[in-house]
Amino acid sequence: MRGFLKKIAQYFCALFKTKTHFKVVLDTDIPDKIKPEILYLIGSGNCYWVAVLQCPCGCGSTIQLPMSAGSRPCWQFSGTAEMPSLYPSVNRTVGCRSHFILSNGKIKWCH
Repeated sequence: MRGFLKKIAQYFCALFKTKTHFKVVLDTDIPDKIKPEILYLIGSGNCYWVAVLQCPCGCGSTIQLPMSAGSRPCWQFSGTAEMPSLYPSVNRTVGCRSHFILSNGKIKWCH
């Protein structure tokens, strides 16, 4: 039942929240404070080790996604700093259990 209510809340949030638009910040280390709607790409040059973002559902959790080719699973960045995309989808198996895709700077919920 709790999962069902979470899905309904995500659906209505997606309908009525118009501002959600992620931007990229490049860094060599994970910042102490993760800001909402920022996708932090951590690495050096064009080689990123990890992508970090605050969960877009509003739970406040920090999500770290490995980007090294040897990692499984491994996420890939595409797009620009103003319109970032991450693939594959992010499917949290703990906490809020959100499932989403970041595409062209916007969150697309997987229902």
